[in-house]
Amino acid sequence: MFFKNKTTGLVWEVTHPDHIKRCQNDNNYEEVKQGAKVKVEPKQVEKKKSSSKKN
Repeated sequence: MFFKNKTTGLVWEVTHPDHIKRCQNDNNYEEVKQGAKVKVEPKQVEKKKSSSKKN
């Protein structure tokens, strides 16, 4: 089974029965179907301006 952490957006494959129960009972996780496409958005990084030094 796959579970998505609602806070971080990460999707985990969970196979251990006790862990599956834990995720099902935790409001921070939602079950994701295997065939469903998960939208992964890359973390946006602010580009730093390079300072051009003139000698």
